[in-house]
Amino acid sequence: MPEYPRPRELERGMTVEIEQGHDKEPIRGEVATVLGEADPNGADVKLKSGAEGRVRRVVPSEGGREQPR
Repeated sequence: MPEYPRPRELERGMTVEIEQGHDKEPIRGEVATVLGEADPNGADVKLKSGAEGRVRRVVPSEGGREQPR
């Protein structure tokens, strides 16, 4: 089973990729709110765009480095 970012690893403003359902394309956006506790299927978040889903990965910042935590 893949290991997804935990809620405590996420911060407002971080760019992440979320999944809204099994048959939908991933969405990238900035975290507005972390909605759920730790879950093996990924943390639930709401993006600034209003989209909600489970975080699949943190998107590296410009320059190729991972965003600060």
